[in-house]
Amino acid sequence: MAARPRTLDIEPLPESDRIGELPHPRVQYELFGHENAAATLASAARSNRLAHAWIIGGPKGVGKATLAWRFARALLVHGAANCPDDLSVAPDHPVVRRIAALAHPDIMLIRRPWDQERKRPRTELPIEEIRRLNGLFSRHASEGGYRIAIIDAADDMNRAAENALLKTLEEPPRDALLLLVAHVPGALLPTTRSRSRMLNLRPLDGSTMTRALAKLAPDLEEETLSILAGLSEGCPGRALELVELGGLDLYRGITGVLVSLPRLNGEVLFGLADRVARGTGDRGLSLFVQLLSGILQRVVRGAFGAPPEVPDEAQLIDRMRTLAPLEAWVVLWENLQAMAIRADALNLDKKQLVLNAFFEMEALTQRRA
Repeated sequence: MAARPRTLDIEPLPESDRIGELPHPRVQYELFGHENAAATLASAARSNRLAHAWIIGGPKGVGKATLAWRFARALLVHGAANCPDDLSVAPDHPVVRRIAALAHPDIMLIRRPWDQERKRPRTELPIEEIRRLNGLFSRHASEGGYRIAIIDAADDMNRAAENALLKTLEEPPRDALLLLVAHVPGALLPTTRSRSRMLNLRPLDGSTMTRALAKLAPDLEEETLSILAGLSEGCPGRALELVELGGLDLYRGITGVLVSLPRLNGEVLFGLADRVARGTGDRGLSLFVQLLSGILQRVVRGAFGAPPEVPDEAQLIDRMRTLAPLEAWVVLWENLQAMAIRADALNLDKKQLVLNAFFEMEALTQRRA
């Protein structure tokens, strides 16, 4: 009989609330920007009238989960009455180390579980995960403080899971706190939103974003940081994901195809499609959709006075506006989103999706050429 593997020999499963191999938000101890949001949470804790549920909303990668974990650490280390405005806690504090290891009994993380059959996180957060809250909230806090659950991301819940959560929101246990990280808070049920306090995080301004990226990615050149800041639209987590996945090269590949419109350069296009198809899992395709969608959004937004946000992109954006009306670019962006959803659901060929997206652009722009 083969020997059973030791715990240390078992590879940990990927975490659905973590960006690739980047550090998880629970071990990110610096918060860039969002000083007012941190102070709002701290003030609510000190007031002894802390809402039992908070929806922390904002674009993906802006720092929502980092803030949620920072608040949880501050509550469990300092206690509600002594929460500092910046929610800071010494990283080497014993409680902080237990939280980082997901070993603290008074804090629970709810997220999309691993799909063993498809070898990736499940696409939805199911009701079984939400029911785990019963175990946390049915007992007293082990250290006399709050029992805290972080749901990341709340908009991943399917309808059955969200309905189950409503039972907790309607009859919240004493000294229980729910922190719902939501990329699209409007996708949550109205009853979920009405029973929670909303805290929206805005994208970082230019100077804060520059400071964040200089700290988080110190080895990158200033020009590269400038492009990253534009592509990530004030969201440092999104910028780091671009670095990890080779997003800058992919962006340059996309713009290299777009400059050939209205008649595509086949060699450049097929080279780009091959690169996306060879990407790791589904992340290469989702990154392609994200980058191309961003360009299409800037084509439309810029027509209403917003300046170009990515260095050296203005000429391409202006030219695309002359090749097709804005309404057509909006429809194309919607079609791209629909194609991506269908490709993910049906496990369709990634290369063909890339080709189809550009073929649709070619047909669109040639009608006006």
